[in-house]
Amino acid sequence: MVSMVKVMAFTASQAFELLKTAFLSNRLPHALLITGDEEHGVAELILSLLHILNGVKAESLDFVRDEYCRIVRPKSKTRRILREDIRSIEPFLQQMAAENKWKVVVFMDAERMNEEAANAFLKTLEEPPRQSLILLVTNQPEQLLRTILSRCVRINLLQSSEFKLTSIQEALLPYWIKACNCINNDVTALSFRSQFVAVMEMARKEITRTLTQALKEESKEVAQGTDTADWESQHKETLAAHIETEYLEQRAQALELMTCWFGQAALIASGAPSVSPIHPDVVKLSKQMSVQELLQRMEAISRLRDDLNYNISEPLAFDVHFLDALGKK
Repeated sequence: MVSMVKVMAFTASQAFELLKTAFLSNRLPHALLITGDEEHGVAELILSLLHILNGVKAESLDFVRDEYCRIVRPKSKTRRILREDIRSIEPFLQQMAAENKWKVVVFMDAERMNEEAANAFLKTLEEPPRQSLILLVTNQPEQLLRTILSRCVRINLLQSSEFKLTSIQEALLPYWIKACNCINNDVTALSFRSQFVAVMEMARKEITRTLTQALKEESKEVAQGTDTADWESQHKETLAAHIETEYLEQRAQALELMTCWFGQAALIASGAPSVSPIHPDVVKLSKQMSVQELLQRMEAISRLRDDLNYNISEPLAFDVHFLDALGKK
């Protein structure tokens, strides 16, 4: 499910600057899920990464000629990425790369993997070879297996640098600003944890109210003479699933606010140009902490997403990772 993935939203140039900083700090993820298309600068980002990793220079992805890069596209009659395509790149990933070189595999239209290919690909993601980077490019991330999504750092490419807050992010923003203004304090971390839980509980109640009311209205239209209570009972499980899906999506949006906050601060601290911060306090934070510490705190939110994805207790995950993200180092 998309909502359970580590997410960052930046323009292509901003994403590159942040990944460049991570690379120079030896913190580059082994797998990236890039959502967007040409209008969002997908090719620009990939070519920039290939250049910094291996010195590759090319006008477009079609002209990339490098022994340490493989670009996989759908090519069967059904325009699918097949299991054979996955098998063909496994020996390449397992081979030793030359010193200061990275093995890079780019899957264009990654949502076109069939089920066999996706399951085979999971093995590569679970035990990524050293000095390797896997890029999954798609405009339809919801078509990928949840287990694949959970093992990637997702970068949503924006056409502009403007970050538009969702309703849950707006509700959380005052508490997050207060926490960041008192960062590097364990009491602050635990206080924010309580506030975060309260905001999410309110969100779940509102989601439940809205979707339950929608179900009641739908039952009146669909039942047509049958017992509406019976119709609602039959759809109780579906309602519960919809409530959970919407809750997880909003929880992911809340965590995305924190990830992008630290990410933008790291970009500004590293001297990246054209960063439009979510809030003026992002700039304030960038002056208080080093790029390295900002990336570490951003990674704490990523680890929180991982633990939640594997159904680790929410309270326990919040206690541990909010301390890492906001507490004393």
